[in-house]
Amino acid sequence: MEEWQKLVIIGVILIILAALFAILKGMNIWIVVIIILAVLDIAVGLYRKKIM
Repeated sequence: MEEWQKLVIIGVILIILAALFAILKGMNIWIVVIIILAVLDIAVGLYRKKIM
C-alpha cells in the first residue's frame, strides 16, 4: 500500500470515529478539530498521489 493511500484511509477512519463520537456525546471543539485534521490528512494524501 502506498503512502498516499494510507493517509487517505487514516483520514476517512478519523472522520468516521469523530462522527460516531459526535452522535454519541454531542459536538464539541475537539471533534471539530479531529474532522479538520482528517480532511487535511486526506488532502495531503491526494496531493501526494497527484505528484507521483
